[in-house]
Amino acid sequence: MASSSINLLRSLAVARSRIFQTSTPSLSNPGGVRTGSKILRARLRGPSMLRYYPPTLNLRSVNMLGRELEGDMWRDVVDWNERQRLADLDKAKHYGKNPPKKGQGRRAAVKGKK
Repeated sequence: MASSSINLLRSLAVARSRIFQTSTPSLSNPGGVRTGSKILRARLRGPSMLRYYPPTLNLRSVNMLGRELEGDMWRDVVDWNERQRLADLDKAKHYGKNPPKKGQGRRAAVKGKK
């Protein structure tokens, strides 16, 4: 009697898996442990979130676009972060701590010694 009820439960599980298009629990996951397959089958959210939010604009890119389109209209717009960055570069250049010019770094110096 116990074996017939087990067979009945097994056939019920197989029928349920066919109807709802899931894996048969007795074959793939006998312990009924969570596998995370529902989450892994789900569509990725990242690309749709990137399409939802507009691209972030900074003042530097807006200034560049404005100069190309309008000319002198954007001359008075001040980007304080860019101005501070340029001031820091000038200070570093004064003390000799500025980055080397392109192609004249450590790798080029080692290559020149050979």
